[in-house]
Amino acid sequence: MRHAFLGVALLAGAVAPSAAHAQGSAAAVAAPDPARLAAARELIDVLMPPESRARMIEGMIAPMLGNLQQGMAQSPMFSSAMAQDPQMQTQFAAFMDRQQTRTMTLMRDGLPSMVDAMARAYARRFDVAQCRDIKAFFATPSGRAYMQQSLTIMADPDVAAWQRSMMESSMAHMQADVAEFAKQAATPEQKKK
Repeated sequence: MRHAFLGVALLAGAVAPSAAHAQGSAAAVAAPDPARLAAARELIDVLMPPESRARMIEGMIAPMLGNLQQGMAQSPMFSSAMAQDPQMQTQFAAFMDRQQTRTMTLMRDGLPSMVDAMARAYARRFDVAQCRDIKAFFATPSGRAYMQQSLTIMADPDVAAWQRSMMESSMAHMQADVAEFAKQAATPEQKKK
């Protein structure tokens, strides 16, 4: 059971290279028009005010990580492992704490490049007039209310329950999938055993 837990942790970490690959392929995309980029940067400054960006990102990520932890802990594979090995619960909590710290640090450190990437993405999708219209909307009472409330959506009980449900569904087959993968990846000598 412990090996299955470690296998899942390793598989979860394997997702990171795909994000790096996506960043590498973004370099091939043409640079956006400078006027559109300037308008998009102004819009991003309204959507994510520089003085509160880190707090906004943490406010969105913390509930997702909490839901991930809860969903994993409630999955049959992990709940069974924790029931069989009382130390597993402590180890799992420490593992998730490290992941949260690492994720938050990574996000804080990557915030400038994320904002730059978002500005470029907006500039490719919206022209100068559209950026100004969107910015004007967020200056209205409804726009400000949307902006403030949208940050809490991931912590909403319905969204949190959906995330836990997705995690539980994903984890339900993970143990068998990891075992099958280990069998397929085994060397010929290991397969003979």
